[in-house]
Amino acid sequence: MVKNLLAVGAGGAVGAMLRYGMTVLGAQLDWSSNLSTFLVNIIGSFVMGLLVSCCEQSTWLMMATVGLCGGFTTFSTFSMQSVRLIQEGKWGTAALYISGTLVICILMAWLGCLVGQRLK
Repeated sequence: MVKNLLAVGAGGAVGAMLRYGMTVLGAQLDWSSNLSTFLVNIIGSFVMGLLVSCCEQSTWLMMATVGLCGGFTTFSTFSMQSVRLIQEGKWGTAALYISGTLVICILMAWLGCLVGQRLK
């Protein structure tokens, strides 16, 4: 129990640092914060699907999925950015951002599972 807790915490710390790194990179590349969040969620969804489908249950897997992917992906940020777009009256952008994120991230998790099953 403690071993798993520490592993998830360590993975979460790394995931959060990677997430921040993507924010910094996105700012340097002059991306909107929505694009950075969108890409993080796509990457995290794929990696989560890949790992869950090709790796045996272990402390390492918990660290990588619950910790790293959980710390890296940004659903709460996505939610708040969606609310802000709506509050700003950017209905079309909000609809595209929300639907695109949900559909593409679910597809990427599925694709990750397919790739992971082939690697198994």
